[in-house]
Amino acid sequence: MNTNNANPLPPCPKSPNCCRLTESFKADESALLHAFTSVFDEEAHCWKQADSHRIELHSVYRIPLFGWKDDVDVILEAKEEEQTIAYIRSASRLGFFDLWVNTRRLKRIIKKVKKILQGS
Repeated sequence: MNTNNANPLPPCPKSPNCCRLTESFKADESALLHAFTSVFDEEAHCWKQADSHRIELHSVYRIPLFGWKDDVDVILEAKEEEQTIAYIRSASRLGFFDLWVNTRRLKRIIKKVKKILQGS
């Protein structure tokens, strides 16, 4: 994982309740799209394809105890044959400090996506 400045998603604020990453996957866009949507189907409160001109997903996660909402955005960009870059951002809508929930969430999502890709 890295925090590439070329990430087209909005930068995180100075508050520690947001995480933005750039991750490279050895997979084409359609396989990666399937993997992300599978993860969102399993664990997000809701999700949608946010832009019909490029592969851009928006999902909402709810914090179980309080019901607060966090937003997770993903943009996929094909680079070379069988290589796709995923720009990912997870941010709390409320509060200042999230106890690293967003960082842990992105690590978990990436781990699940890689597992799905290995199985396909």
